[in-house]
Amino acid sequence: MRLRAKKKRAPFRLSVHPLFLLTGVWYCFIGKLPLFFISALVALQHECAHAFAAAKLGYRLNRVVLMPYGAVIDGDLSGLSLKDEVFVALCGPLVNLATAAFFVALWWLCPSWYPFTDTACYASAFIGLLNLLPSYPLDGGRVLMSVLQRLFLKKHPPRDAEKKARACCLTLSIVVSIALLSLFVLLCVSGEYNFTLLAFALFLGVGAVGHLKDKNKTRYARIDYSFKDAFRRGVCIRHVAVDEHCTVKQALRFLDERTFVAFEIYDDKERFLGTLSQNTFAEKFATSSLRQPLREML
Repeated sequence: MRLRAKKKRAPFRLSVHPLFLLTGVWYCFIGKLPLFFISALVALQHECAHAFAAAKLGYRLNRVVLMPYGAVIDGDLSGLSLKDEVFVALCGPLVNLATAAFFVALWWLCPSWYPFTDTACYASAFIGLLNLLPSYPLDGGRVLMSVLQRLFLKKHPPRDAEKKARACCLTLSIVVSIALLSLFVLLCVSGEYNFTLLAFALFLGVGAVGHLKDKNKTRYARIDYSFKDAFRRGVCIRHVAVDEHCTVKQALRFLDERTFVAFEIYDDKERFLGTLSQNTFAEKFATSSLRQPLREML
């Protein structure tokens, strides 16, 4: 009988931003509470896509913060390349847009389903497109900051490049927030009160200041791949041969919850360098870079 190893899981927390609750009260007041609930479900789908993308890179999501127009995951993903940060950021809105496209395709096959799925389709498209805006803390803002960091790294050291990218994103987000607040005031003068616009403007301004200035706010944790608890009852072992250039990121695809992996590392001339057990890998994985070769863990 093959036993499944139990991984140590960090407690999952679901947090609700005050603006999310205020938006819910407003939608209830205007008689559109079902739309609010559907939007919340779409936001959770958005967040699950982020979590899945992070898990593929060896990170576990510990906290979800529901916002008026989606959900927020942010933090200092230690060891994550700028390319991978873009991948994690884009997965959320792209899944929303794919869901909206699915509903549109469904209407071609079953037009009678339109009245029952139109709200979910529009909510998915709205949240997906909104999160692609290049303003922090939206996903588009995260992509922008990663792109700016890569550009600044050509002429500045990493710390200065990150500082300049944060400053640019913070400035842009505040400018967008002020512009939206000005538009809200102009609409109020003309007799139209768009409180959704007000909530979104506050969300961008407060969110950008809070998240961009707090460099140590981390809501991802590395997955614990250790099998120490399972050894008491026995667990299947699997040997995987890799060359010395195999990185931590590449090694993650060999790990699962069913077998204990022993990496046998060889050099370019196929000479055996040593065996790296999964428990040793798990111990060093917590502080290693995803680009670090396995041979450095021996």
